[in-house]
Amino acid sequence: MWKVALQSDVIGNFMTKGYRHKLTILILTLFIGCDSKNHKRNNEIKRIVFATGGCYGACPIQSIDFDSTLTFKYHGVKYTDKIGYHIGVITKGFWDTLNIKLESINYKQLDTEYNHSADDLSTEIFIYFNDKMKHIYGQSRSLPDSVMTVYNWLLKSIPTLDSKPTQDSLTFPTTIQILLPPPPMPTLKFIPPTDEEIKKMEKDDEKKSNR
Repeated sequence: MWKVALQSDVIGNFMTKGYRHKLTILILTLFIGCDSKNHKRNNEIKRIVFATGGCYGACPIQSIDFDSTLTFKYHGVKYTDKIGYHIGVITKGFWDTLNIKLESINYKQLDTEYNHSADDLSTEIFIYFNDKMKHIYGQSRSLPDSVMTVYNWLLKSIPTLDSKPTQDSLTFPTTIQILLPPPPMPTLKFIPPTDEEIKKMEKDDEKKSNR
């Protein structure tokens, strides 16, 4: 009987320790899970204004203004799905992703101008952070590949954002979207000379060689 009682105590103590161990793990798991859900990313960027201008073709002419309140303003001028002024709301995840992508290309260290080409998509961006502002203007072919990757992601994302038309005249610090696109390049046609013109040129050459 004494052995049975001793075994029962040992088993009871073991189960009690095992239960406490499992309970501790459960509490820690719940605490960590709650902490990760309550964790908010501290973005230093407070506002981002991005615009694209004209080119020799159907490049989108537009401007979009995001800020840390998750609201955005949009102005579609030409060659976009939405024409006119619009207002909408973005998700916290989208805002965080945009911040992360800009941080990944070290936006503070980028040059102010990248305009070594002429007939491609014009871009302009204002990034407001810590009471400072970074302004970058450039042609798409002149931009570093890492920057253009972020711009392409943003260009593809803009049509997917939900917004509603507004009658208000929204203002943007960018100017590229209000500039007129360059005129189409004239088509040059080659007109071959006639036989008479060829003979005349040959005679003129003979006269010059005889002098």
